Amino acid sequence: MKSIKFLLFCWLFIGLSSCKTTINNVAGTYISSVRNNPHKLNIDTAHKFVINADSTFNYYYIVAGDTVKYCDGRWSRVDKNTIVLNSKITNNIIPIHIEKIDTEDPQIQICEDLNIIQKKSCYEYKSEDFLVTPYVDGNNYLDLHPELSDDSVRLTKNDYRRLIGLKPDTTSSSDIVIVCPPEKRGSYCIYPEKPFSNLYFKIKKQPKMITNMGIQPSYYNLQTEKINVQVQPGDLIKVTICLNDSLFSYRIFNSEKIKVDGKNLIFIDKEDNSITNKLLIK
Repeated sequence: MKSIKFLLFCWLFIGLSSCKTTINNVAGTYISSVRNNPHKLNIDTAHKFVINADSTFNYYYIVAGDTVKYCDGRWSRVDKNTIVLNSKITNNIIPIHIEKIDTEDPQIQICEDLNIIQKKSCYEYKSEDFLVTPYVDGNNYLDLHPELSDDSVRLTKNDYRRLIGLKPDTTSSSDIVIVCPPEKRGSYCIYPEKPFSNLYFKIKKQPKMITNMGIQPSYYNLQTEKINVQVQPGDLIKVTICLNDSLFSYRIFNSEKIKVDGKNLIFIDKEDNSITNKLLIK
């Protein structure tokens, strides 16, 4: 009887140890690259996953040696061939603070104050490097008032040639060729003509950093929460938007499935036409 119990105990111990080893086997650092060289980071592009044994992970998207997107969170193994990733940050909705003040001015006034928190680097941005678009009752206010744009909304042929580094064409007339959406930067005030009941903002970061290969990185567009507020003539609405600059580069994974193929990972990048990437373990 004792020998049977001992055998059962050994079988249970071996089974649990085997399961534990199987679960943790996926831990490691995995890199993909367009040049199929997982051990060299100064390449065109690469996805890098660091899968930790404590069920946490880190993700980096690398362009010519520079990390332009990142993520952190937790992973779980749902079966032998699949792990699931969930990022620590689950959405890109930015909270805002609104203060409503009654004034004697019959106009409605919205004053937005943009505060960007960022790390010190050679690519430091100013608030003027961020495009901020107000949406009043769901309508793009700048589309309704293109005259408020910081930049010209109409580009002539010669304007376009200058933008791409060509000399103006003096042999033909410079007719309008491009109509651009109106844009405003940083902090500013607007004056809606009529009462409204909700307000939010969309924020874009204009690329400044040039990678080692002369490529400008792309950033995620962010949006503030929608605030329901009854605004009447004479109201001054002060809006404070405070966010971390790194959020423009934070990639959100929501139950993202990654295939486990032996010692490799298979990552289907939904942000890049669902291209399949094979990540090799370092």
